[in-house]
Amino acid sequence: MQSRETATAPTQAPDTTASTKVGTAAQSAAPQPLTEQLTGLAALGWSVSELYIAQLKLAANTAKAEWQLSGRSLVIAAALLVCFGAGIILLWATTLVLLGVMLWQLSQSVVVTAGALLLLQGGVLLWCWRSLNYVLSQVGFRQSWRALRQLFNSGAGRKAKQQPDNTEAPNADRQTA
Repeated sequence: MQSRETATAPTQAPDTTASTKVGTAAQSAAPQPLTEQLTGLAALGWSVSELYIAQLKLAANTAKAEWQLSGRSLVIAAALLVCFGAGIILLWATTLVLLGVMLWQLSQSVVVTAGALLLLQGGVLLWCWRSLNYVLSQVGFRQSWRALRQLFNSGAGRKAKQQPDNTEAPNADRQTA
């Protein structure tokens, strides 16, 4: 085993060409990785934007397909609603005829029978009108539009945040009426 004091290393003269090569390589190596990094970041940004555009196109295709399916469903629902309405009309007409016959047998008066049936029909029409008014008051997309405005931080969305939407109050009155 050698001790530190007795160990000797051969003397070497510094190589000036090696140090200049290292210095030159260090100077040229620094911009190259930075350039490569920037190129890599630009490529990543480009691929992210391409993927985002592709995702938007897929969302648009999905929305288009949903819109077509919704349109078909609405047409079918409208046809079924007409059939259901026709059935209800026939049921109501049958009920009115039966009530008319019973009233005629009890009173033997056309005026009493017709008056009672007209009052009954008027009451049902009034009920239908109020129900229709309530249902139509519920139609709309206020909440969806407000959410979209808040999402995109538009000027109208900021106003909606500052001023609460008090459109539910009239609907609450109609529910109790």
